[in-house]
Amino acid sequence: MSGLDSLKKTYKELLAVYNRQRGEQNRLLQQKSELEKRLQEVRQEIECLEKVSLLLLEAARHAREQGRRQVEFMVSQALQFVFGGDLEFKVVVEEKRERPEAEFYVCSTYGGDFKVETTPQDARGGGVVDVISLALRLALIHALRPQVKGPVVLDEPAKHVSVEFSPQVAQFLKSASQSLGRQIIMVSHNQHLADMADTAYLVEMQQGKSRIRRIC
Repeated sequence: MSGLDSLKKTYKELLAVYNRQRGEQNRLLQQKSELEKRLQEVRQEIECLEKVSLLLLEAARHAREQGRRQVEFMVSQALQFVFGGDLEFKVVVEEKRERPEAEFYVCSTYGGDFKVETTPQDARGGGVVDVISLALRLALIHALRPQVKGPVVLDEPAKHVSVEFSPQVAQFLKSASQSLGRQIIMVSHNQHLADMADTAYLVEMQQGKSRIRRIC
């Protein structure tokens, strides 16, 4: 083979390699263009999702704030109804470990303008805790969506409330039943609560058997 033929052969081989690599380059450029386009689409999707996330967070904060105010109002009304005075219920919501947590406080005013915040456990004993617990249950049932139907069942409600405040607790439950449109069924040893009922039954143990009779 002459030198010219050898050069022609080499040229053809190099041309074939060039064409293959040029084709590969074009394929990679096309792939790059498609990936860049997809990357831009993903960035736009991320931006949209971030905006939606912020919107949902703001909506959740708004709903949480509305719920907080409603609970504060209902429980404060219950405390003032039972104990009188200027007792207020306060809910403080804080973000802890990336989730909201609520702390409860009872606010009292002394001397006209001196306000004291304490936890329910430290505010005038267990009676306050009982009334708060009772009011929170009723507030939660009222606020739930979809609405939970049926009666409210209570076992020894406000059992730590002193005798002097028992009539107010009974009246509060009566008013709550009427305003919420819910029947309240309870088990209680408190005579004031029994007297406030529309229908009451007395359960007595006689010779090892429970005897039930209607008393009103």
